[in-house]
Order: sequence, then structure tokens, then C-alpha cells
Amino acid sequence: MLNTIRWILMLFWGVVPIVNATDYNARDDGIRPQLSSEQYKNAAPDLSWPQPTRQNRPWTRWWWLGSAVDKENLTELLSQYRQAGIGGVEICPIYGVKGYEARFIDFLSPEWMKMLEHTMQESRRLEIGVDLTTGTGWPFGGPMVTQETASAGVILKCYELKEGKLVDPLPKEPLHCLMAVSAEGRRMDISDNVKQDQLLWAAPPGKWKLYAVAMKTPLQKVKRAAPGAEGYVLDPYSVSALHAYLGVFDQAFSAYKGPGPRAYFHDSFEYSGATWTPAFFDEFTFRRGYDLRNYVEALSGEGPEDIVARVQCDYRHTLSDLHLDYIQHWTRWCHSKGSLSRNQAHGAPANLVDLYASADIPETEIYGRVDERQIPMLKFSSSAAHLRGNRLTSSESFTWLDEHFQTSLADLKGAADMLFLSGINHIFFHGIPYSPRESPWPGWQFYASVNFGPTGGLWHDLPAFNAYVTRCQSILQSGKPDQDVLLYFPIYDFWQKKDKHLMPFTVHNLDKWLYPTPFYHTAGALWNKGYTFDEVSDNFLREATCQNGKIVIGENEYEVVVVPHCRLIPVATMEKLLLLAREGATVLFEQALPEDVPGMGDLAGRRTALGKMLRTVSGLQEKNHTRENIMLGKGSLSVGNLITLLESMDVTRETIMDVGIYFLRRSHPEGFHYFLVNRSGDDFDGWITLGKPAQSIVLMDPLCENRTGRAALRQIHGNTQVYLQLKTGQACILRTFTDKMIDGPTWPYSQASGDAKTIQGTWSVEFIEGGPTLPQGYQTGQLVSWTARDNEETKRFSGTARYRIVFDRPAEEADDWVLDLGRVCESARVSLNGRFLRTLWSEPFQLPVGPYLSPGKNTLEVEVTNLAANRIRDMDRRGVNWKYFYDINIVNVDYQPLDAADWPVFDSGLLGPVRLQPRKNIALNDNRDNLPDKESEKIRTE
Repeated sequence: MLNTIRWILMLFWGVVPIVNATDYNARDDGIRPQLSSEQYKNAAPDLSWPQPTRQNRPWTRWWWLGSAVDKENLTELLSQYRQAGIGGVEICPIYGVKGYEARFIDFLSPEWMKMLEHTMQESRRLEIGVDLTTGTGWPFGGPMVTQETASAGVILKCYELKEGKLVDPLPKEPLHCLMAVSAEGRRMDISDNVKQDQLLWAAPPGKWKLYAVAMKTPLQKVKRAAPGAEGYVLDPYSVSALHAYLGVFDQAFSAYKGPGPRAYFHDSFEYSGATWTPAFFDEFTFRRGYDLRNYVEALSGEGPEDIVARVQCDYRHTLSDLHLDYIQHWTRWCHSKGSLSRNQAHGAPANLVDLYASADIPETEIYGRVDERQIPMLKFSSSAAHLRGNRLTSSESFTWLDEHFQTSLADLKGAADMLFLSGINHIFFHGIPYSPRESPWPGWQFYASVNFGPTGGLWHDLPAFNAYVTRCQSILQSGKPDQDVLLYFPIYDFWQKKDKHLMPFTVHNLDKWLYPTPFYHTAGALWNKGYTFDEVSDNFLREATCQNGKIVIGENEYEVVVVPHCRLIPVATMEKLLLLAREGATVLFEQALPEDVPGMGDLAGRRTALGKMLRTVSGLQEKNHTRENIMLGKGSLSVGNLITLLESMDVTRETIMDVGIYFLRRSHPEGFHYFLVNRSGDDFDGWITLGKPAQSIVLMDPLCENRTGRAALRQIHGNTQVYLQLKTGQACILRTFTDKMIDGPTWPYSQASGDAKTIQGTWSVEFIEGGPTLPQGYQTGQLVSWTARDNEETKRFSGTARYRIVFDRPAEEADDWVLDLGRVCESARVSLNGRFLRTLWSEPFQLPVGPYLSPGKNTLEVEVTNLAANRIRDMDRRGVNWKYFYDINIVNVDYQPLDAADWPVFDSGLLGPVRLQPRKNIALNDNRDNLPDKESEKIRTE
């Protein structure tokens, strides 16, 4: 009986005996039990994680430096990646490595295609996925791009005539329009009067200005191009230019015999200065309904502010349409190759919802430190995936999260959790540079952090982090999104401004274009109050229908449409909102109704149509548009304070946000999945109320494969409450069942039952792996950073040290004991009495060890791995040349040449204090009085 109880505890806490801990990296996560894992899953399928797939695992960008790859290293590296728990790679050829020029392989050459074929075949054998950039570096471009297909910029110049003559020279670049405009408003297109840069035109009497529109091309070379792929950047607004570009790939792949990539990839919009395309005037007339040449002065920024802003809005709208066509054509090409498309829409001067949705896998990006202010930006991509019905939303993750070699696994967790909360469910590391075995440490490097490869400093315990991501994504990729609010993205309020021509929606300057806007504040209010939402564009909103009072787009149902405070709205959008309301939907306008239509074409007619629609809504003009609720057909249209309106309409709200527990909710066939993260800053121990009813709930700890169990549940005033114990920063998953009572073990709740006992005695410290050399081991009675020793070898050391101590089991009786390592720099593999228990890599560095404590003497071993920063610091102080790469080489977070010589020495090792905390189990079935909350309502765990 005692052995059975011990095994149940081991299953819950994810700590199991293994024969040989040295094969840790050969397993998915290092915590899978040898004997009873399958039996456990078969006995309690509702309590088990999905079987992991390669798509559940994190993927990584894989930079082929100089494409200097070979079959032996490709196979070895792919095998290492798979063993570490990486599910796939995205091949991105870039600049090369100095001294290895003889190994460079030209992009798309026959030899390059052979390396790709080998990679694809080996990846299939290893069950690891492969994506491929449609080009090298970024953005699209190369030697196949001609002056006719290269990106272009508009040149706008205004000339004052002197005595009717042009004194200043016309632009040297190709002229697309030359318009003469008199002081009285007469205009003449005199483009045909220019011969060899000379104006052959005499101005009629009066005061005239000339407005010239010229096109500068080419603008830009491919950034970080790989050998054989140097050249100009492609025109991102021309489908014909893209078609010609892709023809080179068609030719290269015509003789290719290997498997195709899962998806092709297009990086974020970095077509610098691309503000024009040769067919722009014709495209503008076709799409906007008037000739832009007749408003060339407004395009140049001159004239009444409202007219200038409207013309600029139409100009931006046209760029958006053209780039959307470009990406949609590329997606069709990807499909013709049997592959998917994966696109980063951010940075583009386009409607982000529509542009993200134009790819099969929309991909966002986090750059630098991530915080919850970025949620509305991150949700553009996940919203697009939900609206289009795509299962995956990916992210270029952890780019410049910190300086080179200074990012810890714990740092990654906070950023990953924020991505998951945003609806991202397919993480791509940024990234791993291909580095051959013979390259001395730290191997080949990419200019930006973070390096997730074998020589990047995180590799030793990266499998444990990968297992965490895999478990989270196995849930977040399953089922369906469950959002209640459609939040309208009022793109025209962004576009209709008298600003510079290009308006890129980037991830790098949110404080400039996003944070000050009413849309952002509305999104933040919804988020902070616990209302789930998807951001929706005009195009997707026009596809919506109303069924049984719900707004339906694809397979998604929403309770309400929210229009944030905005000034402008297209007639078709307002018409659709009123139609939805008449058919039974609930439509909310925050603060006031829109006032006007955007753009210039047929302005009077569209204004009349909008005004007529607004007048048909009885009562909405009263009290300055603040009347709260107007019945309209079968539904309603309301104007006022958003949160007040939502509360009055009983829209589902997750009140856990009030106590700092953030969430993402998805549905599954029998209920819902909640991904929860305690971001309150304090440990949480108590009841939470869920927005969705449940008859039973499973608690799942993504840090441990087998730590799952039935949660304590109760019904209070018709609401479902579940008991949670979450440390600050800790995440968990709730699997709820709406109408089903599940079987299986209960979640092991416990509480402290006494003071923690510090493990005291003499620690032996042995350096077992790393470099540049293994320092001499030592013994100590006080845990401090190993860099504090009077020994240069420990100050420069990067790697792993084993801490060992023999201690007496505390005499005090307890249901369990939790080992608390205190401060760890930076990750730790814990073994007790010869049993490997778990890898701890983020706060809190704690795990239960009661079943493994022996009477009398016990031996604790902790293998601690530090960052690689101290070793890099030492190399720069000694002038070791490890930065030998072309192009940008290696830079710091400020994009200056990296010099680590002045870095501080980073604390390393086990700093403690190491303590044992006695715990008392809370027996929910037997004695509910042990619960911290003694409320008399029924506690359901059966």
C-alpha cells in the first residue's frame, strides 16, 4: 500500500526514478516515468495531455550562414534539435562566415538544392518539420529583381514659376505626372510636355505652380543576403513583379525530387522607403474611383487639412490593397507547391487583420522585453487566424529579449506565457545559427540574440523549457477559440491624417502609432476586465451574419460587436452593423457614433448615405449620442460607456483578472480549456470564479507531464468556482467539462505545516561540464556564487557544476516535504538519493520530495548550469576572436559592435538557501474544514 501511494505521488509531481540521468537530452523532457505513464493515461484519459506532435513543439528559425552547410553536419544538428524537443526549423540563408568562403553555396544553385533535399529527407526521417523562406535574409529580393520589378519610392516636388518659366530642374527620376495648378484652381496635366528633362510649356497668364510626381527605383538591397542572392528588393505592391520573382523558384525546384517544405515564409515588412509602384495611378483610379492626379497638391501635403488627410487616407488604403494582393498571390503560389504560407504582416502599411489573415499561418513578433501593453498588437495575428478559421498562430519569439548570452530560461517563460495569453500557439525561436561541429566555441553566431543552439548557453536544460512549451501548445492548438467580443479596428482613423505618406504598423514603435489611440484603450479595457475579444476589420465584419442573437464569422460566434470611439466609418460597414442589429445582434458604440466617412471619392454622396442611416436609428441623436440602449429590429444598438454597457448586458466576463490571474480560454468538445498565469505579483491560494459553467474540472501543471488531477469545485449562486494554488508567475491549465463527471485522482492540494528547515552542512562542488576549462572543485559550508571565489577559472566558467550534500531527514512528521533551492543561477537538475527528480529552470525553484526522503541520512545532488555571459566576457577581455562574420557581424542590443569586456561578472551556481518545507495535505473528500475557505457550500471533487 505504501509503495502504491508513493507511485501516485510520483505521478502527480512528475518525479520518477531513472536508471541513467546522462541520457536526459535524448528524451522529450526528462521527467517521463519508465513504468506507469501509459497505464496512467489509459486509466484517466481526461486527466492526460495530448500525445505531442512536432507541431506542438517549439520550432526555430535556422540561419544557414553563407549556406556553408554539409550533409554530415545537417544530419547531426537536426538530430540534436529533435532530441532537445524542437519540432521544426525554418531555413533562412544569410550572410557568411569569414574564413569559410570556400564552403559557401550559392542560393538555389544545384548544390544548394541538394543540401535542401538532404535536409528535407532527414527531417522526414527524424519527424521534424521544415519551413523555408522565399528568399534569403529579408525582404524578398535578389539578383533576379530588375529595375522594373524593384521596390520604388515616390518623389513629390512643387515648383513656383518665375515670370511663367520653370527655373529649377525637374527630377532626374522617371516622371509619372507633372500637373500645373493655377491660383484659381485651374489644372493642366503637362506630363507630355517634358522632353529629356526639359519642360516645353509656356504657362498661361496668372500665377501657376507645378507639381511633379516621380519614381525612384531601385531603392534597397536585400538585407543580410546569402551568397548568390545579393540584389535589389522586390516591389511589394506589384503582383506581376512577384510572379516574375517566383518564376526563379519554379525553375530551381523543377528538378527537385525531395519533400516540399511544410510552409514558405515571408518576414515582416521591411521594404524600406517603398511608397510607390509603376501602376499606382491606374490602380488608385480603379480602387478609389477618382484620379489622384487631380489631387496631386494634396498628395504633396498642400491645401486644406481635411482634403489632404482624405487624399492621404485613400493613398494609404491603396497601398494596403496592393500589398494584400501581393501576399495573397504568394499564398496561392505556396499552395501550388503543396505548402502553406506563413507571413508576418506587421510593419506593413496595411490593415493588419486582413494582411495577417491572407496567410495560412499568421505570425507576429516580440522584440525586446514583452509586457501586457503589447497584447492588443499581438492579438492582431491571433484574431486573423480565428476569423479565417486557421488553427495556428505563430510568433517570431524572444528576439533581443536580452543581450547576447544574458537571457535565462526563466526570462523565456514570462515572454512565452504572454504570447500564449495573446492567442499565439506556435512559437518559433529566434533562433539557431547553423554551426558545424569543428567550429570552436561559441561557434557560428547570428548578430541578434537569442541563440537557442547547442553553443548558445541555454542548450543544457533547454529540453525542460521545450517540454513546457509543448504541453501548453498541445492544448492551445486543440479545440477552438472562444471569444465573446468582436472589436472593430477603425483603420481609417489611423489612415486619415496629414502625416508622412507611409504609415507602417510596426512592433517597434507602438508608443507612436498604437498606444495613444482610443482603439488601444478600448482593447486594454476589455482585456483588463476579463472580456475575451477578437479584433475585426471592415472586410471580415461584412462577412458576418446573425444567428440566434450571435454574430457569426466562419465557425466563430460572438456575443457582441464593439465599435471603439472613432470618427470615421465606411458606409458599407455602418450599413452592416445596423443590419446585424436588426437581425438580432447586439452592437455597442463606445462614447459616440462615428461622425463621418473616410476618403475623398464621392464624398458628398457617401456623407449623405451615412447621415440617412444614422437618422433612421430613432433616439440616437438625443443627449449628444449618449442614450444607452435602442432596440433595433430583433437586436439592439447602444452608445455609451463600454464597460457599463457590457455589464448591463451580462456579456461573459472572467473575473479572475480582478485578482491578477490572466487567462486564455478555448473550447473543446466537452467544455473549455483555460490557460492561466498568476501575474498578480503575489502567491494565490483560494477560490476563483469561472465565466463558463462546469460540472467537473481537471487541473494540469504544464511543468510536469504527470502532475494532473481533479480540481476542487463548488457552485456559488449559479457560478462555478475552482480552488487554485498558484505561485507568482506560475501557469496552469484547467480542463473543464460542462456536463460530465470525470474519474481519476484528485489534485494534491497542500499547505505549509511548519517552519522550513535549512539544509546545513558541507557542500561538495564539482565542475562537470563546460569551459573554457573545468575549475578545481571545492567544499563549502556557505552557498554563494562560484564567481565569488578567488579563482579566475570560476569567474570565466560557463557550464554545469554538481552540488552534493549529505543531510539528516528532519525529525518532524509531515505529509510531504517541498525542497526549496532558493536562488538558482540559472537552472538545476535535482536528484535525491540517486533518483533524478526534475529540472527546475524558473521561479519558484521548488519541488516535492517527501516520497524520496529516507530515514536518517539523505544525499542531495543539484546540477546547476549558469549563463554563458562570463565566458564571453573573458574572451573579449583576452582579445579572443570569436566575432568573424560578414555583414553586420555581432552587435549589442543597441546595434553597436558587441564588446563584453566591461560586462559585470554574473552570479552563478546554487546560492540558496536550500530548505525543506513541511506540507500538510488538504483532504477535500474527507475533511473540508482543512480548506482555507470554510464556506459551507458544497465542494465537489467526486
